[in-house]
Amino acid sequence: MSKRLQIYYSAVFGALGGLAGWWVIGSFATQTWGIWPAAMFVGAGLGLCIGALVAAADGAMVKGKPLRAVRDGILGGLAGGVAGALGMLLAQGVFLALLGGLAGRALSWMLLGLLIGLGDLLVSRRPQRAVYAALGGLAGGLAGGLLYEGLTQLFLAQAGVAQVALSGLGLVIIGACIGGLIPLARQVFARGELRVIGGEQLGLVREVTDSATIGRYDGNDLYLPDAGVAWRHAVVRRADVGFELAVLPNADGMAQVGGLAVEPGSARPLQSGDRIRIGGAELEFVGR
Repeated sequence: MSKRLQIYYSAVFGALGGLAGWWVIGSFATQTWGIWPAAMFVGAGLGLCIGALVAAADGAMVKGKPLRAVRDGILGGLAGGVAGALGMLLAQGVFLALLGGLAGRALSWMLLGLLIGLGDLLVSRRPQRAVYAALGGLAGGLAGGLLYEGLTQLFLAQAGVAQVALSGLGLVIIGACIGGLIPLARQVFARGELRVIGGEQLGLVREVTDSATIGRYDGNDLYLPDAGVAWRHAVVRRADVGFELAVLPNADGMAQVGGLAVEPGSARPLQSGDRIRIGGAELEFVGR
């Protein structure tokens, strides 16, 4: 699956998360609550729904593993719920300090997106990847928030059902922007990528930030269900200069880089364009 499709599916899942958040929030009479409890609840609800769906997109659509999607979704939802509650509280403070207005609202959504993206740390456990996700979430929150607030101003005279529907559409837009821009940011800032050019995952492209694990376990960054691939087979990681492919010591089988064998427990430097063979899968490493 190409990176473009991965970004598309992440945006779709983010939009569904925004829609779910709108339904959850709308089920409670938050307008009767105090400012701060309402802000915390709204942020937690949005963060939980958007974070869970965006995190689940990879397992559901790219890896095709429902259980992985559920596991990642739970972690993403927990991180998103906490981040969303904190983000909306901070955003509410910023909004009040700026005396409202478009700038205050835009900063509010930026903070929410930033912290939802940072919640990727709980799923990936990689600080650098989480930083890129946070930058993508920040950009997504800004873009989605501006579109949402623009629609609100455009239909300000509408009331009742129209405003409720508009709120739902706005949250769908915000969810789609956050969901789509998180993987886009990771791709933009990545130092390399792995392209599957042969095997069961033909056409799949994965970015490499600081490292990327490879194996037939669906928790790996590059999931390869091909014959001859170990559960956790290898890792592409930063070296002193550029990247290298290391075959893990407990891997049941070797790998090849440019036709040269890499035994378990050893590593070989990677150059952009190098072909990698692991079991029945063939990859190409593209560096930047």
